[in-house]
Amino acid sequence: MDSHGLLLFLLWLALAVGIILFVRWLSHFLSKFKLPNDTRLLILIAFTGTLVIAALNFLWKQGDKQPAPPVTTDGTASTQPPKTGLDLDTYESTTYPALYGLRQDMLKQIADLHTFFGNVRQWAEHMPGQRRFLQTIIDIRWEQQQQLRKAYQEIDRSRRAFWLHYHTGEDRHVRKMFDEEALRLQKRIQNALGDSRAFQLEEADAIREHLRKAGENLKAATLPKPKKGQTRADQFAPYSDHNRQVLLETLTRKQENSILPNLNKLQQEEAQIRSKLAYMLEYQKVNTDLQQEVNQLILAWNDALIYNQYAQYRLLFATETLETALLLNTLPDNRDYAWLLKQLRELAPTVLAQAEAERDVAAYSYNPDIEQRYRKPR
Repeated sequence: MDSHGLLLFLLWLALAVGIILFVRWLSHFLSKFKLPNDTRLLILIAFTGTLVIAALNFLWKQGDKQPAPPVTTDGTASTQPPKTGLDLDTYESTTYPALYGLRQDMLKQIADLHTFFGNVRQWAEHMPGQRRFLQTIIDIRWEQQQQLRKAYQEIDRSRRAFWLHYHTGEDRHVRKMFDEEALRLQKRIQNALGDSRAFQLEEADAIREHLRKAGENLKAATLPKPKKGQTRADQFAPYSDHNRQVLLETLTRKQENSILPNLNKLQQEEAQIRSKLAYMLEYQKVNTDLQQEVNQLILAWNDALIYNQYAQYRLLFATETLETALLLNTLPDNRDYAWLLKQLRELAPTVLAQAEAERDVAAYSYNPDIEQRYRKPR
């Protein structure tokens, strides 16, 4: 017995006891008057009958009331499905397995996109050199997500409408009508997944192009010609110590021994160049009559520093590009991924040698003849 039934039982009991007590009191009260027995009995029956009818009417109204639906903590009515023995997903998976399978494929793609958008901001923060490329991927996947969501909302609405009619109408008729609708929904999902495939191909092209550019960048020994208002130092952003260390740890973990020694050597030479520049600045303060010579030497070593950082940038950018491609579900055996990794391994010593050649320009700058021998046209 639920709480509503218990309440009705108690009301019945209370009214019955109340009527009995009232009849006894009324009988005792009427006995004080000198009334004929028939008259007293009629009065007693009249009052008792009125009370019984009123009580029955009251109990009938109480029994006719239905308890309110349970309310959740957010103040909305409970959305528990009707107790039909099956829920919609189970029914769909057994009765329309093709529709169910396609719909699950669509849901998985939507979930994967949701996960991507949850992660991409963190990727961009940790890999500032990849932000422009990641924005391209974001734009592609955002449009893909919007189209998938719109298609899924239409499909899910049709399913839920069918389920409503299936449980409230003539189920055989509804089932027959939905057989055709299920085929239409399958076609709608296939079209949506086909559109999604087009977005995936567009993304694959963007990744391929990005990997190719990173490979071309490895071969670019000299800095591109500065744009108007730029200096050579403005053409690329050297990696911070933290980001550089993260990538070095990645290469160490993957045991990329053909790349790591070259990067480590570049780091050591960068520290040496910075030490020399600091010495020259202090030297200039004391030897004021050598301003011109010191300034020329500072410019030469500053060029060496820029090319050293540019060499590190090219190697680190290629490494980071490979890691970004993996985050975007590019497989290691992908042709373009494998090509860039091969280029990075083979060209790392060459990139180091190019930076050292620029360093030699400054190192041998004291002798103009030797300087010309080591300097390469830019």
